[in-house]
Amino acid sequence: MVELTDIEIDALKRNIPIMQKEGLIFMIDKLNEIHATSCLEIGSAIGYSAMMMCLNVKDLKIDTIEINQDQYNEALHHIDHYQLTKRISIHLGDALTLDTNELLYKPYDCLFIDAAKAQYQKFFEKYISYVNDKGIVIVDNLDFHGMIYDIDHIKNRNTKQLVKKIKRFKDWIFNNEDYDATYYHIGDGICIITRKEKHETCHITQQ
Repeated sequence: MVELTDIEIDALKRNIPIMQKEGLIFMIDKLNEIHATSCLEIGSAIGYSAMMMCLNVKDLKIDTIEINQDQYNEALHHIDHYQLTKRISIHLGDALTLDTNELLYKPYDCLFIDAAKAQYQKFFEKYISYVNDKGIVIVDNLDFHGMIYDIDHIKNRNTKQLVKKIKRFKDWIFNNEDYDATYYHIGDGICIITRKEKHETCHITQQ
């Protein structure tokens, strides 16, 4: 696997939110498994995960959205430095209000949601129509450092409200009649979502 060790180490030192390595490897394996050629990432940060995906998934092209100006600028620099500008298109703005006409590579084989956790359901509902019928949705950070299993003992009010919203999304998607959701205890908790075949009954699994 191609690594971006310097960027990873620097991000961790500066507490920039990047995907845990275990989860990233898992996601790259899934993208290769489905022979993905297009992905929409919500939450670019400094471009680490998008670049890792492109460097390890042949022919993959990515639209990625980042709301933070400084991180967007840093991601632009990294993408240019690694000569990935023809495969990664980064968009500055709020994914909830972004004009989808700006997106270059839709429809997508994969939608990857790793941005504002309180907005997971809104992100999903806005962009699921741009995912191919047989495509997948990958959602990261569904455990939120294990707090989702012990909400009553969270002392910080804002944190408690955030974790409740994550749990609300998790409950919503796992009980949705239109989608199959599979949860993996990998990294900080990953969920893979696919459209349910019309003739199937509800199927929820945990791995």
